[in-house]
Amino acid sequence: MIAQSPVLLFRAGSDDTLTHVTATLFLLYSIVGPGLWVLFAISTFLGNLRMNRLRRPVERAVTLPRVSVLIPAKDEGERVRVCLDSVLAQDYPNFDVIAVDDRSTDQTGAIMDEYQAQAAGKVRAIHVPQGGLPAGWLGKCHALFTASKHADGDWILFVDSDVKLAPDALGGALALAVNREYDALSLMTALECYSFLERLVLPLAAASVTAMCLVSFTNDDEVPIAFANGQFFLIRRSAYEAVHGHEAVKDHITEDVALMRILKRARFRTRLFMGRKFASTRMHSTYRQMQSGWGRIYSGVSSRRPWRILGAIGFALSGLLVYPGILVGVVRATSYHDPGWIIAAAVQLAVMTAVIATFYHWSGNGKRYALLFPLAGPILISLYGYALKMCWTGNVAWRGTSYTYHATPASK
Repeated sequence: MIAQSPVLLFRAGSDDTLTHVTATLFLLYSIVGPGLWVLFAISTFLGNLRMNRLRRPVERAVTLPRVSVLIPAKDEGERVRVCLDSVLAQDYPNFDVIAVDDRSTDQTGAIMDEYQAQAAGKVRAIHVPQGGLPAGWLGKCHALFTASKHADGDWILFVDSDVKLAPDALGGALALAVNREYDALSLMTALECYSFLERLVLPLAAASVTAMCLVSFTNDDEVPIAFANGQFFLIRRSAYEAVHGHEAVKDHITEDVALMRILKRARFRTRLFMGRKFASTRMHSTYRQMQSGWGRIYSGVSSRRPWRILGAIGFALSGLLVYPGILVGVVRATSYHDPGWIIAAAVQLAVMTAVIATFYHWSGNGKRYALLFPLAGPILISLYGYALKMCWTGNVAWRGTSYTYHATPASK
């Protein structure tokens, strides 16, 4: 037997170690890269099947119960006209509108008074006076609670003042709720985006919260998960009063989600549907507004617990991992004739781009922005970081109001 040189044995051992490390790294990348995104793609499209129930031609309700439409607004300016006009243009025959001026310092209240004068008997304007809120209440919750005391409809529809409805939105949503005996129904609206930054960031920011909250399980009566979008939230009045309405969530910054969770825990039938063809929303136009707005939403739906947000950060980083993965794949394929890395990276990039393009499409914006994820991803992660800060401090600043909030049992 011929003894091998110690140098050759060292080199052989080094080669074996390098091969083992490379194989381990490839396995890890395959799991957190293409593997994770393939699972996410499957869950996304299955979730969409659960939520894609409101379609044209819309159903017609077997009965025509009265609906009270409640619209809160704070310093909304001329935009509130768009909302009021679209609500008054509904083709449903039996509804009235209660518009709530929530301590506005601009012309919002005067515009509401104008609509009340023009549509006598159809629109009622209510003004929350300037000054301190009742102890323990947040502004929007108090405004909606105040308006609900004047509502006489069998159903209550909450519509945010930055929303624009299609003429058949109310009739279509109500028909689903009445005909199928739902107690609460909310719609995910399209996003009205005008600047490059809005089109790039907002669709992914909205998709993030739906992924964090597993929103499609709202439609499974046996799963204790619920989500609502306060931009369009229809509730049977008897169910709303049974859970004490907004008084039950008076101190929660994502009161819509908290209220839907309470309704579901009380065994009321809740549903969340895609409604991008029936309603659209004008949200945040600047990065600072996105920070405050999405930070509030992410921290609120997480009840100031960081785990969902940290998971979203990790998932976004796994998406950005594809780009160095492609570079490593090219090197491995050309230098070592190993196509594994480039194939795995290509699969991840294809699946990831298809999923992100779908999110842009569902939000009502161009699919081509999916190609700009290397730019959108870091911005999105910065919003998550701001949300983590809110989780830590509890400090929120929104529409000229600053406050500190606490996680409540209703939010968990």
